Amino acid sequence: MLIAIRVFYTIALGLFAAGTVIYLRAFSQRVPGPRRPRALVVSYGVLFQLIGLAMYTIYLHQAPFLGMFQGLVFASFVLGLLFLMTARVLEDERSVGIIILPLICLFQLSGIFTPLEYVDDPSLSPNPWFILHASVALFSYGAFCISFAAAVLYLLLHRQIKGKHLGRIFERLPSLGELDYLTYRSVSIGFIGLTLSIAFGMVWTQLHLGKLLQGDSKEIITLVNWMVYALYLHSRFYRGWQGKRSAVLAILGFVVLIFNFVFVTVLLSRTHAYL
Repeated sequence: MLIAIRVFYTIALGLFAAGTVIYLRAFSQRVPGPRRPRALVVSYGVLFQLIGLAMYTIYLHQAPFLGMFQGLVFASFVLGLLFLMTARVLEDERSVGIIILPLICLFQLSGIFTPLEYVDDPSLSPNPWFILHASVALFSYGAFCISFAAAVLYLLLHRQIKGKHLGRIFERLPSLGELDYLTYRSVSIGFIGLTLSIAFGMVWTQLHLGKLLQGDSKEIITLVNWMVYALYLHSRFYRGWQGKRSAVLAILGFVVLIFNFVFVTVLLSRTHAYL
């Protein structure tokens, strides 16, 4: 069964890699062509990944995101799903695709060659509060990835317009307004998810340890991350920040997120080594 799971993960990686190449080729062309063939490749990748995750859950009798690397696989699935949803509302999704799909491949590649084994910690699974905490957190991470891609593209397009160097890339990017709104919407969704994840985690910790917080380094950085995105939303609603300044804040929030998700989890965290 473990071999079959790895096969499905590998097929998904191959489809995501093929999708990356297809999106890069489409972006290099002036006329984008029909988006349906591009979306189908990514959709099949998400489907194969879903099958692998379901098999993992059934065979090992635990959530498919326990452990650092399995969490990366689940994160790539969430990101693929969110990208497909985002692509449906964009007039031209190619530019977002050439940023998001390599991230999906990187997450997937990090996870498929690591041991698929049961995480021996009775406090994690089948605890429903932990499952909600971790799954909603990964969903919010996917939304923040979308906001990062949109913010980077916004700054690139803004620089081209301001410098009056409207080259071929300009024709292939969504408008500034569309990118700014996509950044805002993705941050809003991710922020709600992150807030719920923190709340679920506090309930789980209270039930498991009798206190709301463990004082772990990952909890501290997560709160810092929450504050950065809260500042993004506050500055937008109450100070009228839009455009470049908001894009910079969204990118800063994502940098903190990656630092927290990778480096803090691996090197500093005592109680969050599972994710």
